[in-house]
Amino acid sequence: MSFEQAITENQEIREAVGIQAELEKNFFETEPYKAFNRRLNAVMEARDKRLKIGLLEQKGGALIAPSGVGKSRMIDKAIADFHSVAEATGGREFGHQIVSVIVPGRATPKETAAEILRTLGYPVKNARDEDYFFNRIKDLLKHQRIAGLHLDEVQDAGRHTTDAAKEHFTKRFRNLTQNKEWPVCLFLSATLEARELINHDKTLLRRLRPIEIHPISLETDGENLREAMGTLLRQCGIVDQSGLIANDEFIQILMHAAAYRFGLAIEITIEALGEAILDGARTLDLDHFAGAYFIRTNNDDDLNPFMTQHWRGIDTTRVMDRLNSQQAEARKKGHRKK
Repeated sequence: MSFEQAITENQEIREAVGIQAELEKNFFETEPYKAFNRRLNAVMEARDKRLKIGLLEQKGGALIAPSGVGKSRMIDKAIADFHSVAEATGGREFGHQIVSVIVPGRATPKETAAEILRTLGYPVKNARDEDYFFNRIKDLLKHQRIAGLHLDEVQDAGRHTTDAAKEHFTKRFRNLTQNKEWPVCLFLSATLEARELINHDKTLLRRLRPIEIHPISLETDGENLREAMGTLLRQCGIVDQSGLIANDEFIQILMHAAAYRFGLAIEITIEALGEAILDGARTLDLDHFAGAYFIRTNNDDDLNPFMTQHWRGIDTTRVMDRLNSQQAEARKKGHRKK
């Protein structure tokens, strides 16, 4: 490849990834998102009302789903929308801000508390003990008028090998919802592994009323997915001339390729559009989805759901999968059908 060709290829890639980045800004509301958004709004508004009449114990919410569903983005969106609404309506007497913290991998209560303090702008010194950390959290929540605390990736709060350890972790954060000085609402988001932790603490479970996101299906999510795909195509000026979006089997294949997770189905669609743009195509076809899937997984073509009639039998959670386990590379190098 000549230097001029390399520049041209780089420009084409920059254009394609730039369009993909713009498409990724889209947020498509699903039923689980709407349910959690209502829950968050209800809990936060109830806190203000309850504190006005002297009721200290607060509630919260939890969003539980496999990775790739988009739960963190759902919660970020719900929090941002609540902030906007609260600010546009004069704020709330007892505060309305919700702080989000990602729980460090295999974190203890003390390590999680340290991460919360960093997020709140407090300099952390590891020599301090756990009680000190949680007392500072309570002080800062009140001082900064924080009304809600969101812990993301709670499944990573490991080291819960005993019932006593689980109880210790959940009690620490549950107590923040009933602090006499400044109780806050607690929101959790996590993968399915966190169900054991939440179920262990019946008091916490009662206060959270968790929402679990189930696998998508043609019947429950097909129309929403089709509308989202249509929006993405219109935004980048590409046409679905072959009628893929209207085809029920194609939508089922896409859902299967995405392991029945809405967020991943959108990701694959955006990546397929990127493939179309790189090809200089103005119409979207099945080959673009096949190419996008190969780039994501590096699987053999026969294990690409967009390239075989036997797509239902493919485990789409696996990458670098080979028909022959002794192979080191994809058997067909991802060449798409023509």
